[in-house]
Amino acid sequence: MPVADSNSEHEAMGSRPADTEPGPAPIGLGEPARVKHLISRAEAAFERDDYAAALLDLRRILADHPDFADVRNRTGFCRAMLGDAEGALQEFAHAIRLNPEYTEAHLNRALVLNDLTRFDEAREAFERAGELDVRKADPIPGELGNRIALGHADLGDLYVDAGRPSDAAEEYTKALEIRPGFVDIRSRLARALLAVGDAKGAVEELTEVLKQRPTYLEARLHLGTALRRMGRTRDAVSEWRRCLELEPGNQRAQAFLVSALGTQDDVNGSAPHQEAEAT
Repeated sequence: MPVADSNSEHEAMGSRPADTEPGPAPIGLGEPARVKHLISRAEAAFERDDYAAALLDLRRILADHPDFADVRNRTGFCRAMLGDAEGALQEFAHAIRLNPEYTEAHLNRALVLNDLTRFDEAREAFERAGELDVRKADPIPGELGNRIALGHADLGDLYVDAGRPSDAAEEYTKALEIRPGFVDIRSRLARALLAVGDAKGAVEELTEVLKQRPTYLEARLHLGTALRRMGRTRDAVSEWRRCLELEPGNQRAQAFLVSALGTQDDVNGSAPHQEAEAT
């Protein structure tokens, strides 16, 4: 079952069984570092055609981050290569719901449908992928563009670690010029902008992120912080309350609300203390 991927050796159906099941990410890694570790390990499994091992790590990522479109697409790829065509279609469909212009997911879906002899559906999916390729006119199309964008993002992360958020923002901006739909990178750009004092820019970026992924809790938490730094405390409180609706008991949202409202007793109230400082 051929499925679109950057490496030609991935075009043949089947997989070698994993020699050993990969363990969890090392204890002590923060969440962004843990996700990057799992992605790197999944990529390494791809390189050796070990789709079963890659699938385990991709599922670990999705357990905490179910709305990563690229991870959904890769998960679908693994499931297709392991013979689970229906499961693969579910993953590709999920990726497309998250990003309707995800050309590779449309193409992967078309290939699997074609293999299942669902030719009418496959033709529609192929046509949609072709339309997107023409319309998007990516400066660097395909997987190569994805890798360059992620390379800029990784360099941005290094600048963040080095305490140079302005340089980080430049790298994240370069990444988004190639892949404007990568909302996780846009969220990282917003945090870098916050670090250099550009709260307005951060609000613009985070608002765009949440248009695409309204349930992205981390982005909404940071949007509240950015709004508060602009003096828009009531709007910030609304965002943090929304976070608690999405995840009741979220400790960070509760802490931000206590900081803005004055006391824990005020968290269920409505009037923020305008003089309170953001944490």
